[in-house]
Amino acid sequence: MEIGKVGLRDVKGILHRNKGSMIESNVIGSDFSFLKRKATNLIFKIEPMVFYKFLSTRDNARLSAIFPLNDFVTSGTMPSIAMIDFEKTSESGKEFYGYMDGVFKFLNERKIKVASGHTGNYGNLGYGVAGTMALVGFKKPIFNYKRIEKEDSFYLVGKLGAELSYFQDTFRGKRSRYIAELSIEGYVGEFVKRSKMVHYLHDLSEGGLLRALREVSELVGCGFNVESKMMEAVAVKEVRDYGARIFSASSSGSVIASVDSKRKKEFENTMNEKSWPFFEIETKKKGITLNNKTFNGKDIIAEVLV
Repeated sequence: MEIGKVGLRDVKGILHRNKGSMIESNVIGSDFSFLKRKATNLIFKIEPMVFYKFLSTRDNARLSAIFPLNDFVTSGTMPSIAMIDFEKTSESGKEFYGYMDGVFKFLNERKIKVASGHTGNYGNLGYGVAGTMALVGFKKPIFNYKRIEKEDSFYLVGKLGAELSYFQDTFRGKRSRYIAELSIEGYVGEFVKRSKMVHYLHDLSEGGLLRALREVSELVGCGFNVESKMMEAVAVKEVRDYGARIFSASSSGSVIASVDSKRKKEFENTMNEKSWPFFEIETKKKGITLNNKTFNGKDIIAEVLV
């Protein structure tokens, strides 16, 4: 099994066998699901929460909220409600309650109200996953896969490997400068202003750019090729020695954007004006390749966390 996510073939089988139970927008390649009815719009996202012994209470809280929020804001909107299942890990003490307070603070700063919650003290979870957060919003998505056009161009925006570098540093007891870079809120805020130009967004998390492109490929029906030199140009310096393995490294804080091809120059000018790292991803008939060759790397964040 791929670290963090179930293999795409298995996911496709599950969805096919249970398609009668799924809402239409719950598809591979969309970071969120949404339900549209007369006078009703609902966006949903659910994600595990993290609690690692080697992270500070504050960072555990921020990451537990950043990860689900990243997926949600690819819609171009913010959630209104959170539902949380806090599960106290077996070795944690009073810091776990500080962690809970930190999660509430993060949500409150963004005016996200907690509508429902559950707490448990099971003593058998260890460190890693410590519950679940579900986010719900009531607006119509600004960006979604139904807006993708056949001629769209695709871009990677953000620093590859910031998440890996962050976990490496903190696991070794070093202070990392990258936690603020694991959120895509800043990028999405700018894209919202240019929503006629940007059609769709996809967050990078477990499996990195490789897994994200596989998921996007499910939506658009084409393949992608990435060049190593492009990845190295946008990778944080601390992980550049990983070379090609950056392709499959978990990279929260980066995003794939589908852009109106008639406005590519405008998009690229905007990225340059903002001094944001980016590159265009080459499209092809099928398959996901690195330097036009098949790549089957694993997510190297597992070397730190597992």
